[in-house]
Amino acid sequence: MDVRKHKATLCCKDSLLQDYLRRMLEQSPVLEIICRLSPSSELSDAQIISPDCLTSTEVELLQKMADYGSIKAAARALFCSENTVKRELAMIREKLGVLTTLETVVWAMRQGIIR
Repeated sequence: MDVRKHKATLCCKDSLLQDYLRRMLEQSPVLEIICRLSPSSELSDAQIISPDCLTSTEVELLQKMADYGSIKAAARALFCSENTVKRELAMIREKLGVLTTLETVVWAMRQGIIR
């Protein structure tokens, strides 16, 4: 039986809780866990983020940010306003529990969602 592993990120404010959850989740045959502490005040005690949580539009936006490196250039490539890109990036950051757009793009690259 071929079991594919899916990557997921565990975000946690507490290092002890993070260690416990990582040990428990490592037993899963279908998850590859990436752990990181998150200073985000909006984050609950812990959450698991799956790459599947992003829509195709969000993935396209992150790819444009990786390709062009600026909101202005990404907005031009996506034929939308800079404010639209900023608003979408804010929603993606909130969804992923990260503080910066750079963290968001790096996360997406590490997950293999974008190149």
